[in-house]
Amino acid sequence: MTSDVICSFCRMEAQHVLAIVAAPDGAAAICDECVQVCVQAIAARSPEWLEKHRRFVGELGSSGGFQRE
Repeated sequence: MTSDVICSFCRMEAQHVLAIVAAPDGAAAICDECVQVCVQAIAARSPEWLEKHRRFVGELGSSGGFQRE
């Protein structure tokens, strides 16, 4: 992924955030900071969703499932 990718939500450039995920066609991208805001908003509405995803992230972390570019 090139460094000229920007977050579609906050407009931060890829080099100024920890991670950014872009659609294959480049039509949209989201940075880790905006993902965190989304997670907080969803978690506030659904504690069950939060618990499910806490377990999922824990499983990814313990299995080495995270991959960096």
